[in-house]
Amino acid sequence: MKRLFSLLLIFSTSNILLCQEKISKELLAQDLDVLRANLQAYHTGLYTYSSKEEFEKWFKETKENIDDATSLEFFKKINELNILIKNGHTWFHINPEQRGENYLMPSFEIFKDNKRFYVKKSENQDINGKEIIAVDGRPINKVFDALLTYKERDGHNLSQPSEELIHNFGRTYALHYGNRSKTQLKVIDDTVERDFVLENIPFGESSKKTDELFDTGGVEFSIKNSLATLTIQTFNKEPLKKAKYASKLKTLFKEIKKKNINHLIIDIRNNGGGHTDSVEELISYIYDQEFQFYIDVYRSHKTWDTSIFPEVSQYPKNISGWAFKKGEDGYFRAIAGIDGMSKTKPKKNNFTGKLYILTNGSTLSAAAEFASFVKQYRNATFIGDETGGNKTQNTSGDWLIIVLPNSKIIAFIPYVLWKMNVNFENDGHGIRPDHFIQNSIQDEMNSVDGVQNFTHRLIKKSMK
Repeated sequence: MKRLFSLLLIFSTSNILLCQEKISKELLAQDLDVLRANLQAYHTGLYTYSSKEEFEKWFKETKENIDDATSLEFFKKINELNILIKNGHTWFHINPEQRGENYLMPSFEIFKDNKRFYVKKSENQDINGKEIIAVDGRPINKVFDALLTYKERDGHNLSQPSEELIHNFGRTYALHYGNRSKTQLKVIDDTVERDFVLENIPFGESSKKTDELFDTGGVEFSIKNSLATLTIQTFNKEPLKKAKYASKLKTLFKEIKKKNINHLIIDIRNNGGGHTDSVEELISYIYDQEFQFYIDVYRSHKTWDTSIFPEVSQYPKNISGWAFKKGEDGYFRAIAGIDGMSKTKPKKNNFTGKLYILTNGSTLSAAAEFASFVKQYRNATFIGDETGGNKTQNTSGDWLIIVLPNSKIIAFIPYVLWKMNVNFENDGHGIRPDHFIQNSIQDEMNSVDGVQNFTHRLIKKSMK
């Protein structure tokens, strides 16, 4: 179902606008008009959690109060829309050329253990594993809450933006608080508060883990002591094809049947989603009834009004194999060719034993949909953290990608709304676990999987 489009960097170096240069408020107002027009025309789920009046108020007040600003300053303002749209597939990015090649970010990684924050990794071995009190004199909890504004989320759930911010704290901190050569950390060291100064590093030297969630990963399984474990790192069919996903599932469930295994762990933590047919393939091995994955798929437009697009934009001209028909409510509903709308039959060697699903805030998109389907139709125990993706619907699948003409902010606007074939009310949350378990800082520092260990203890106890 979910397909990511990559926007080619078509800006030449001669067009680089350094982030320190101010853009007039009149030109920024034009960008706001372009963004507003395209969001309202094409984002089918725009008003799922906030009303049209709330959006109109935000755009009106922002236009009235905007001053001359740099692209980075404008980027901060645009990201306020995340807490109105609340759709995990709607993204705003600062173009690297507006940031500058040598933009610096903190070099350390953080970890959140309940309500406390720790240094997970840094070049200074003395502070690794130590609790953080403040960053550059600012209380760490207030910094974290402020930076959550930048992060997309599905509904009211904060597990996704929190996970993403933990993975990319340095980048987000630098974009919000500015380009600096050093960062000062106040940590607790043996009950004593101490200050450390760390050299910052260029953006290009860091890796962004969440970028990999949709595109990489495979499938691993093991059977040991009457317990089978299946780890699926993505539902993106390209890497799964390389990992021989279909044949591995067939082999695993054949072995489970042969060895009379009655306990199965399916680990979809950090699975950023992918394609519906990959999800249906797995469900067909753990659900013994014929099923339909989606109950409704629709979008708000049939043709594109390219007159409202900025000069730099990218959009699918056609959706091959998809047929839509306009309904009485004005939406164009899928009638043919859509993944997840046809019936899927259960597979041979279908597993009917005890099922355990491991999830976290980075269980997104199609992976969160898998969790939702299992919660609705299958007796299973959920362990970990709330899924980052919504349990009833999302707007995704295809994107209109535009570059705002003056600030060069990139906006990814999804336009296909997918409704799950489940009976849950959309309360703005994902699937919450039966057992809320997260790694502690000690687990992280010792490379221990506390969630897996808890699950093994739970299963062992049930076998007595």
